[in-house]
Formats: sequence, structure tokens, C-alpha cells
Amino acid sequence: MKDDKSIFNFKEEILKPDTYRELFPEEREGLVIVHLYEGVINKVYENGRFSGEEIHRLFESTMTTREKETHYVRAYNKERILRLQKYFLNYDEETRTYSFQEYGLNLCKIVKATLEGSFKPTKIKVICSELKNQLNNALYSEDLIREWLEVHFEHYHPTLKQHIDFLDRQIDESVSKLRKDTLAQHLEPLELLRTVNDDLTEIQNKNKELRSAFTETNSINLILTQIDSENSAILGLIDSKVYFFDSIQSRLRGTDRRLNRIQPKIKQLFAAFRNPEYSAQTDRFIRFLLKYSELIRQEGTGEKRVIFPKEVREVTTRFKRPKYIHFDRDKELFPIRSKQRKKYTRDIKAEKESKAILDKAFNDSETIDNWVNLIFAELRKNKEINISELFYRVLRDTSDFTIATKVYFEVIDMGHERDDCTIKINKSNLIRKEGLILWSTVLQEH
Repeated sequence: MKDDKSIFNFKEEILKPDTYRELFPEEREGLVIVHLYEGVINKVYENGRFSGEEIHRLFESTMTTREKETHYVRAYNKERILRLQKYFLNYDEETRTYSFQEYGLNLCKIVKATLEGSFKPTKIKVICSELKNQLNNALYSEDLIREWLEVHFEHYHPTLKQHIDFLDRQIDESVSKLRKDTLAQHLEPLELLRTVNDDLTEIQNKNKELRSAFTETNSINLILTQIDSENSAILGLIDSKVYFFDSIQSRLRGTDRRLNRIQPKIKQLFAAFRNPEYSAQTDRFIRFLLKYSELIRQEGTGEKRVIFPKEVREVTTRFKRPKYIHFDRDKELFPIRSKQRKKYTRDIKAEKESKAILDKAFNDSETIDNWVNLIFAELRKNKEINISELFYRVLRDTSDFTIATKVYFEVIDMGHERDDCTIKINKSNLIRKEGLILWSTVLQEH
């Protein structure tokens, strides 16, 4: 007998006319939904119900004057409200009020939690510490270990992934802000330094969270890999959790690399403060102070006091009187005698050796790029490729261990960074060739 049950096809369903448009409303409709959701959460609407007039009012507030003049407003917005009734809003004919469908509530919750993650501190250390403590307490029996794998870990799993995303986004935004601030042209030097200092403090705090996440996830991974069991079900669960924490470590390494990229911008900033323009401004400011400042003796106390020009805000400082008088040497009045410049003779042999090393480095880089491009071309064709086998293939063709190693890790890094790729490492399947041993590492494209 033929099975009449239809098989759900996500792509086909979402490509049906208007389905995508109804699931993900356009910006104006989305903003109205957000206003209504905040009203429900903040108890503005009684029992979470709101009138059609309220929805019409919100839609009208998003319209321009020209739109109001060229459209029949209520009819124009009524079509939008009817469209939202499919997935977002319910209408009660008895009370003539609207309320949220579960899909609308869940979508708003996800969006709000995602945006809040850019501002709220992450809880990675707390989550990982709790997981590690529970795992340590479960090491005394296989039943407790299985309970940790199937219950405790699954409880924290989505929250941990969410906070990893939060931290990644927070660091990305902090780094972007620092880059922007270091190039700010409208700020005065002192204000610029203060702004950059605040940015660096924020990044240092985020970096502490990153280091904490590295430490805690690595500790959990180490405990898991040391668990010895003959139960295949438990071993399978452990492998899946180890793979999860390996992927978390990869995400954290990528975030760490973004932090490292800010160093050139900091060097560029301080190089700017050393350029002739800033030096000239500093020199003019000092000459201005010397010319227009006054030294007066205060009546009664007889103490001397420096009165700065009215354009300069007075700064009060307290310091101890020095025991010794120190004079700076003015290099313009008393220039230092220049040292005799040392002459060097060309070493033709050393130059040739250096050029050969440089040429090889360029050739190696080109060879590595060619291999990486070839591997990803094969991946697009076959959808799956064993990177460990490719390592030995590159090693045989190039006879260069360094090139094979760089190709191997470059492919792994690019696979981790691409959303359409997945890397699976099987530590129990060892590939032995050429006197070397590698874990079986498979790259998949989906």
C-alpha cells in the first residue's frame, strides 16, 4: 500500500508565494510588532490584549506625510494587519481585541535577547564553572557521567552557545569602535587619548572574559578526554561533547585573532602624536604659556604663584619640593655632536643567500595558495574531503613537510571560518603514513 504521507521540504515550503514575506515582515511591520511586544511585556495592555485602533495608530506613526496624502491610510494599513494575522497576531471577534501568537512572541524574544547580548555582561565563566563542578562530582560512576552528558550539559548547551555569540559580537564591536576612534579627526589630542583609553579598558575587560572562557572550556575538554569507559553509548556522547568544546575553542581563537588585529591601529595612533604637526603645536603652546603667563607674589603669605592666560584653564596640583634642581638640556641651544657614520661593505654572498631565502618564501606561499584553492575546488565538487589524506598527498608531491603542514592548518582554519563548512575530527581513527600519525580529519560542505 502506497504511503500517502507527504514529506516536509523546508526549502519548497518557504519558496511558496508570500510565505517568506509573512514569516519575516518588512521593516515597518516589524517595528509595529516590536512596539506591541514591548507594550505586552511592560503590562501596558491589559491581559496582553490591544485594540485595532492601537495597531492603526502605530502604523500611522511610521508613515511619512506624503504617504498619508497619497494613500487611504486605514485601508492601506488594514492589509498589513491582515497579513500579520497569519503568524504574528490573533484576533478575538467577541472582545474585538488582538493578542500575540506564539510564533510572534518567540521571534521577538530571540531578537531582544540577541540585541541585549551586545550590552549585557556574558556568563561564560559562571556556566563553565558550574558545568566543570558537576562533571567532577559525576566522575565516581558511569550513571552520573551519563546523567551529566544527557541532562546537565544539554541544560547549559544553548545558553553557553548564546553567550559565546554575545562575547564574539561584543569584542567585534569594541574593536571596530577602537579602530574608528583612533582615526577620529574632530577630537583634540587629549580628548582622543581619553576616548582611546576608555576603549582599551573595555577591550581589556572583554579579553579577561575571553581568557576565562579559554581556560574553563579547555579544563572541561581535558576531563572528558580522560574518562575511561567500555560503554559505547557513553563514549559516543563524550565524543560529541569533545567535538562541541573543540568548536568552541576554535570560535574563541578566531575572536582572539580579532583582538590581535587592533595593535597596528594603536601604533598608528601614537605614531601620529610623534609627527611634526603635533610637535609644532606643543612647541607653540609652550611658547604661548611662557609669553603670557605671570608670576605674582600673594599678599600675606608671600608665596609665588603662576597665573596662566585666561584661555588656559587653571589646574591645581600638589607635589613635594625636590631636593635637587634638575635642568633639561636644550638640544637646539646645545646640540649633541653627531657621531661619525659607520660605513658598511656589501656582502654579495649574504645578499644572494637572503634573496634565495626570500624567493623560496614567495614560491612556498604561492604553492600553499594553489594547494588550498585546489582542495576547496575538490570540496565543491565532492562535498566531502579527508584533510589528513590530503596532507600526505601534499607531502609526497612537494617533499616539503612545512608546506604540507601549512596547507593542512590553512584548510582547517578556513573551514572553521566558513558557515557552510563543518570539520569532523575522529581521534579514534589514526592515519599512519610516511612515519607520521594524524587523526582522521574530514571537511564537509553543506
